[in-house]
Amino acid sequence: MVKYVIRRILYIIMVLFMVSFVIFMLYRTMPVDPVELYLPIEAQSGLQPEQLAIMRQEIIDTMGLDRHHVIQYFYWLAGMFRGDFGISMETRASVLDHVRSPMINTIMINILNLIIVFLITIPVGVYCAIKRGKMFDNVALVGSVIGLSIPNFLFGLILIVLLVILPPWNIFPMFGMASIMPPPAGTLAWYLDRLRYMALPLMTMVLVGLAGMIRFIRSAMIDALNMDCVRTARAKGLAEKTVVYVHAFRNALIPIITIMAGFFIGIFGGSMVIEATFAWQGMGQIMIIALNYQDIAVLMAMNVFYALIAFSGLLVLDILYVLVDPRIRFE
Repeated sequence: MVKYVIRRILYIIMVLFMVSFVIFMLYRTMPVDPVELYLPIEAQSGLQPEQLAIMRQEIIDTMGLDRHHVIQYFYWLAGMFRGDFGISMETRASVLDHVRSPMINTIMINILNLIIVFLITIPVGVYCAIKRGKMFDNVALVGSVIGLSIPNFLFGLILIVLLVILPPWNIFPMFGMASIMPPPAGTLAWYLDRLRYMALPLMTMVLVGLAGMIRFIRSAMIDALNMDCVRTARAKGLAEKTVVYVHAFRNALIPIITIMAGFFIGIFGGSMVIEATFAWQGMGQIMIIALNYQDIAVLMAMNVFYALIAFSGLLVLDILYVLVDPRIRFE
């Protein structure tokens, strides 16, 4: 197992290298002059042509823009391994300093979303499979179809109308991350204030995640309940709970783990729309602003982050396969 994990980590590094190279080349070949983006607005209008030319040359020398694109990439790669992703064109600060707080906000809300979704969908999906065709199952299926039919941002707008605009449920703030005058940082009141602002985007993400997950877990459990080993367990006279939660559920775990990994990989990208809807200061906001500013250094850091999340999720998925099903071996 250790050898397999080491091989997969080396594979991740190799693929990450190729992905970052392609993305870097795409950004560098865009019809945009990076020097113009780095020049302060006042410098472009208030300096003499000679002074402006000197400032442009300083930026070119500092960023190494006079080198070939491939050489620029390897300089960027060397800086990345040192923890230096460059300078943000928006704030003129280090990229890591620029994205650290939004990255923490995005990871926090997405991990909470992941935990809540699976705490709800696994028991509901299993119960729907057991009660297939009954009222609870039909209601859950209709709710799932409705949930799949509604876009992310529309879920958010519906919650805003129901829980913010219409009385008497206007208890949650509509946008932002904290009160105008928040309580002292680190206190219980400060955490409660952050949770109030997190409630609506988190509820939106959970509702979006519930729709597809319940249907998938239900289908996986129905397939597992129809297996020969489960029929044999029933024929032996085992208790129904033992049949369902030991034999059937364990056989359903492989597809459930697969969808869990896909959900984990997808939520970080899908949360961008919800973050923009609720003005949640996360990676989605940073990505949108970086695209508007054509902030290549920030965009490269974001793409590396999302690629690393995807590759790490696939590695964890393979390890969980072996832990769940001993018939699978690392090859």
